Amino acid sequence: MKKTRLPFLESRILRKVSHAFMGLGSVLIKFTPSLSLTLKQSGMADDYKISPREYLALCFLMSSLVFIFVSMLVYLPFKMTGKGNTSIGIVSGAIVAGSMYFGLMMYPQMVVGRRVKEIERNLLFALRSILIQIRSGVPIFNTLVSISAGDYGPISTEFKNVIERVRTGTSVVDALEDLAVRNPSLYFRRAIWQLVNSMKSGSDVGNNLSDVIRSLSEEQLVEIRRYKSILNPLAMMYMMVAVIIPSLGITMLIILSSFPGMEAIGNEQTFWVLLVGVIFMQIVFMGLVKSKRPTLIGG
Repeated sequence: MKKTRLPFLESRILRKVSHAFMGLGSVLIKFTPSLSLTLKQSGMADDYKISPREYLALCFLMSSLVFIFVSMLVYLPFKMTGKGNTSIGIVSGAIVAGSMYFGLMMYPQMVVGRRVKEIERNLLFALRSILIQIRSGVPIFNTLVSISAGDYGPISTEFKNVIERVRTGTSVVDALEDLAVRNPSLYFRRAIWQLVNSMKSGSDVGNNLSDVIRSLSEEQLVEIRRYKSILNPLAMMYMMVAVIIPSLGITMLIILSSFPGMEAIGNEQTFWVLLVGVIFMQIVFMGLVKSKRPTLIGG
């Protein structure tokens, strides 16, 4: 898993200055009790060694700096023309700073969503590999080493962390429990908890893991059917907006432009605007179809 990059989190100066707002961070954290878990699941807590209180202090600091910058940027041109109005700069700065603050607050959750998709893309393949190796008599630890060395994206990275902890003295069960707690994927957590419970109770790991894989396979089929039901109206809408309406629109423009006094309707600029509009709609539909893609579908 690639490290989440946020330049202001990497700045030692900003992080040092933000310590002056730690008290405010302690107050703000009461309104966002889930931030601690979100930072841990997004990987930002480990990547940047940052606590929820410090993250909130940094968000407030960055928003304050943006507020000052935008307020001055908007106010000074009016001041130079003799039409200065302080309220214009303050309102503009407050709007931009507030938007930035809430954007920074939502960013860890966005990272969590991206991590979930990347993990679940290869989850079934990884679990089937674990099941095959366990039923072949391979020890649990060796199986985890094999998965960590495989090409399963973030899943391999997660198991590498487990292997490193085990080699430094942590038991396999404890390392897997910690992985289940801090991992954002519900399906992955379910599989890890089944693995942990089987190891604790001494029951057949293969049978329990097989049940999880069967459940995930059924869930995958349900998601595919749901995806299909979403694609049908999207395809119809795509045909209407990106194909039928532009074609009929161009035909109507050509016909209307042939009438006296309406030549300006069918000028070159109009067709360029239509072309840009069609390209924009194509991009929007591509993004919409991609965003609706089920996370359990590999590839």
